[in-house]
Amino acid sequence: MTGRIQVLQPDINDKGIDHRGAIFSYVPHTPIVEFVYIDTKAGVTRGNHYHEEFEEYIMIVHGEGVYVETLDDGTKRKIIVGPGVTIYIPTFTAHTFYPITDCKAISLLTKKWDDSTNPVTVLK
Repeated sequence: MTGRIQVLQPDINDKGIDHRGAIFSYVPHTPIVEFVYIDTKAGVTRGNHYHEEFEEYIMIVHGEGVYVETLDDGTKRKIIVGPGVTIYIPTFTAHTFYPITDCKAISLLTKKWDDSTNPVTVLK
């Protein structure tokens, strides 16, 4: 089942891994203009919407959960995420986040939220 949400793979060069740990580098498809810290409690959901005006990148910093993408035919695609997993959500891509544990994430937007006429379209 192929959807539009992509799990991004980081670039890691030889100098990015040593006794201290590792440095993972992601290069966005579109320039980032705003980032948002998101704290989500286990047992609640975020989303059930799509964004018309911006693309979104989400990096999970702490915790585990499942992103569910609603495909054009109404079927659901599940993407399991945990610390370090980064996903790319194109415009008009319906998505919902179901945290399994308390989660912390960074959302990176390609347009400022406050500059958007309609930042979120909620699904019915």
